[in-house]
Amino acid sequence: MAKLEIYGSGDDLIEVEGDITEEFNPTGDDNNYLGFSDGTILKITYDDDGMWRIVPVVKGTAKLKIVQATDADADYTDHAHLVGDVTWAMYGTAIAKA
Repeated sequence: MAKLEIYGSGDDLIEVEGDITEEFNPTGDDNNYLGFSDGTILKITYDDDGMWRIVPVVKGTAKLKIVQATDADADYTDHAHLVGDVTWAMYGTAIAKA
């Protein structure tokens, strides 16, 4: 069972830490998606207030908890915690859904 934490760092990195560790460089627009092997898809944006926001797009089989940031100066990123049967993560800028 994998345990992952996903969050934004600075204004130019998306971090995945835990049983899978990776850094992704977002494109600078609102089309930043992380997909996981359990089916979870998260949309990650860096808003005009300097806050990283993480929103679930598709709920997979893993347990997902998102803790929202409240202050751009003190805690500028939401933190997503994903626990479950996750073996890979991938970053992309487009999504297609049925």
